[in-house]
Formats: sequence, structure tokens, C-alpha cells
Amino acid sequence: MASKRGQPDDTSPLTRAAEAFDDALQRFSGLTEALRRRELDSRHALEGAAQLLKEVASCQEELQARAQSLIAALGLARDTQQAQADLVQARAREVQQRTQEYAALTTRFEEVGLQAAGLNTLAQGLASRRGIADQSLRDTELPALLSELDELRERMGAVAQQAAQLVDDARAARFEELCSRADSLRQQLLAARNKAGLLRETLVKAVPPTLIS
Repeated sequence: MASKRGQPDDTSPLTRAAEAFDDALQRFSGLTEALRRRELDSRHALEGAAQLLKEVASCQEELQARAQSLIAALGLARDTQQAQADLVQARAREVQQRTQEYAALTTRFEEVGLQAAGLNTLAQGLASRRGIADQSLRDTELPALLSELDELRERMGAVAQQAAQLVDDARAARFEELCSRADSLRQQLLAARNKAGLLRETLVKAVPPTLIS
């Protein structure tokens, strides 16, 4: 059906059915009113009344057909609304599930971040002791420092592995933004671990071998 301006009619089937029923109802009302007021005082008047009766009967049939169409359109609208309601409920469950998944991954990210921050602070403290390599080292200082660096690098590697697992899990869950943040944290941990390794090498090279044995 096209509109009066020649544009396609984009009204809903329910609206069209309701409008068609209302048009038929108005015609029916008009015909019945005309029949009620029709004078029956002549042959011509009787013939006119008979014609009106035919039109009323025809309009009544049309009204019944329009009513059936309206009922069908109402049923279709009800089914459509129910389908949409089901979609909304399903989507709501999906949103809730995804929110819980994201919250769990975010909690893990925050935990890894806290561990990384603690290790970074520890690494800064050890790096500040690098000057000890340029001084006269006591026999007990260098082995302890090297042991701390080894432990630090091991812990950094373990936390970096946690970050790597988080990257995989965030990617599998399709949270690319969180995946990127976790991967950045992983790379920072690995870079810090490499610096700790370089510091260890520098300390080892800077002192007599007798202090390391």
C-alpha cells in the first residue's frame, strides 16, 4: 500500500488492520443511521431502504472480515512482542554473564598489577644498591644481593606467566581491550626481569670471582 504522496506505506500490519476496521465501522454506522432515518412513505422510499439494507449487509460482511484481519494482526503483534521479550531476556542474561566474566578477569588483572607493582618496588630497591659494586664488598653482601636478584627474576617470571594466561583468557572471552592491557603489563614485567638480569650480570662482572664463590 502506498501513501497519498506516493511513498511506500511503512505502517505496521496492526495499524493498517485497525485503520481498515475503523473505516468499515464508520461506514457501517453511517449506513445504519441512514437506514434508521429513511422514510418509508413511498415506493421510491421503500426501494431506497431496500438498497440501504443490501449496503448494510455488505458492509457488515466487510466489517466482520476486517475484524478477523484485526484479530489476526493482534495475534501477530502479540507473537512478535513475545519474541522480542524473549530476546530481551536472553540478552539480559548474556549481559549479566559477560559482566561477571569481565569482573572476574578485571579482578585477576588488578591482582597481577598489584604483584607487578610490588616487584617493581623491590627491583628499584635492589637497583639502588648497584653502587655497592663500585665499593669494597663484604663477603656476605654480594651473594645475598645475587640471591635476591635471582628470587626477584623468578617471581617476575611467574607473575609474567600469570599475565600471559590472563591475555589468553581475555582474548578467548573477546575482551580485546583487557587483553591489550594485560599484554602490556606482561611486557613490562618481562622488561623489568631482563633489567634485573642485566644488573646481576653487571654485579658479577664488577667484583672479584672470589666474592661470588
